[in-house]
Amino acid sequence: MKLNTIRVQSIGPFRRWAAALGAAFAALAAAAVLAGAAETPVDPAPNHQHPGGAPADALRSPYAAIPGTAASGLLPEEVEGLTKGRGMALALAAEVNGYPGPRHVLDAAASGQLDLRPEQRETFLRLFDRMRAEAKAKGQEILQMEEQLAMRFRYGHIDETSLREILGHIGQLRADLRLIHLRTHLEAKALLTPEQIARYKTVRGYDTGGGAHQHGN
Repeated sequence: MKLNTIRVQSIGPFRRWAAALGAAFAALAAAAVLAGAAETPVDPAPNHQHPGGAPADALRSPYAAIPGTAASGLLPEEVEGLTKGRGMALALAAEVNGYPGPRHVLDAAASGQLDLRPEQRETFLRLFDRMRAEAKAKGQEILQMEEQLAMRFRYGHIDETSLREILGHIGQLRADLRLIHLRTHLEAKALLTPEQIARYKTVRGYDTGGGAHQHGN
């Protein structure tokens, strides 16, 4: 009887120790499972967009929908301006600093905002017609060279040497076009009296700092 009591007493602590050890192993196993789950990457859902990414529509070039850009290498408004001999703000440095453009002088006179003598009006008409004819002719030369540049890129017939040559030619033609417009402003100022020039600046808004005007000649 005493022997059985001793055996029971010795088995009790062992069971408690085994139970504690089993609980510890169970806790370690659970922690390992949780850690593994945290480290396993989650596949992104379909059509997932990463931070900073752009929708496909936002990547589409605005030039893709504009006809003629591949052939000319220019936007339609520039093609139109070169074709029609428009000012395109090429003489802006003169216009805003007291050197009137012939078209705006004629417009101001036609609206009754600027007094011109009959001979002045005829001279300005001739000046404007000459400027527009020269600008249209030079514009056609520019368009031809711009189209040649675009075509070389289109068919891959270009290198740095030929690129420099074409750009140099285009640059000279564009400088010639700007000269046509600026030279006309020089001539226009010489045809007006100081009082007429002052009135022109007032009509155009240049003497008030407003700067509200249309670009052109």
